[in-house]
Amino acid sequence: MRPLLSSRRFLPYFVTQGLGALNDNLYRFALMFSLTFVAARDLDFNINVIMNLAAGLFILPFLLFSGLAGQLADRYDKAKMAQILKTTELLLMLLAAVGFLLKAWLFLLVLLFLMGAQSAMFGPLKYAILPQHLERDDLMRGNGWVAMATFLAILFGTLGGGLLSTLDETIRYWVISGAVIAVALIGLVASLLIPPAPATQRMQPWVLNPFRQTWKILKGARRGVVPVMLAIGWFWFVGSGYLTQFPNFTREVLGGNEGVGTLLLALFAIGIGAGALLIGYMSRGKIRPEVAPLSALAIAVISIGWYLLATNFTPAETPSMLAFIGQPGAWGIMLCIALTGVAGGIYIVPLYSFLQRTTPAPTRAQVIGALNVIDALFMVGSAVLGMLLFGVIGTSLPTFFLLFGLSGLLVTAIAWLISAQGRH
Repeated sequence: MRPLLSSRRFLPYFVTQGLGALNDNLYRFALMFSLTFVAARDLDFNINVIMNLAAGLFILPFLLFSGLAGQLADRYDKAKMAQILKTTELLLMLLAAVGFLLKAWLFLLVLLFLMGAQSAMFGPLKYAILPQHLERDDLMRGNGWVAMATFLAILFGTLGGGLLSTLDETIRYWVISGAVIAVALIGLVASLLIPPAPATQRMQPWVLNPFRQTWKILKGARRGVVPVMLAIGWFWFVGSGYLTQFPNFTREVLGGNEGVGTLLLALFAIGIGAGALLIGYMSRGKIRPEVAPLSALAIAVISIGWYLLATNFTPAETPSMLAFIGQPGAWGIMLCIALTGVAGGIYIVPLYSFLQRTTPAPTRAQVIGALNVIDALFMVGSAVLGMLLFGVIGTSLPTFFLLFGLSGLLVTAIAWLISAQGRH
């Protein structure tokens, strides 16, 4: 197989998108930790309200701007767009440095919304550019590397934001500012090396309403595309639910501290990256969407083992990582989390590759934009369902993970029905 990571057609793009995802999470979690441990002490506000506000401010732009972003990416050179957006990111991080040093928390929340908007604008070109630069045989491997980078960026951004927020307050915000500016600057330099990716569509009337644009794309999509988009949405539904509840699961069920929570997050993220690379290389260039339902079934089966182990787990007397690892059942829970991640990586890569390859080039970025709206709606739905399960029904955390995992059975059943209809 031809080298991919060392090629000009992939490496600059790979570095650009990976550092963008890293900076999103680094800035977001540095701000959220600062709001929790500094701003809440200095100001009189409900920290839980602010945390939910911060999460909403970052996800809202994906609902508002993804449709417009898809239209832009189809009409203009995607490499040029990437350079403009990375320049925007650098400017936003320079402003963030000022905000951190002045402890201007409301200003930093506004910048969080703008960072979400910048990420939403980058999303469609992130996936639409790959088929323009990669041969068909390279697409699965390319998407495997992108999925791995995305979840490692979530991991390292979360850890980095938390660790930087624990530094001595005399240097904390200087270091945070320097880190986000440096990441943005390196990403900008990498974007300048991305080969041209010319426009694929002539000018069409603009559709500014994101939901109208999404509905337009769904109505005009080729057979099989909409189910794949919904299947990708399910991945973000489950993944968002899992990531959100890991801290509470660590504290309430496992009796662990932040180190244990970090370990679980690392196992999940690295598992997804490993699964994504595994399917990307084992497929040897062939796009195999039929693997996705089997992976969803695997997630459902693993969730049963996870539930049984968690409900019978006895926390250690001390909450440290070493104490947790020494407990009976801990290795089983860690294995379940890692295997869930692996199955998730194997699940998502063929679906993105199928969508990129089967969508016509003139509307490919618009389809990805519509997909991002769907993904955002699924993540909002995940949060709402979580609030209902915990706040109204009183569901336990092991049951929450079981229910979300067992939803993979529904995905598998729907995929089987669609496949059966296609044979008749």
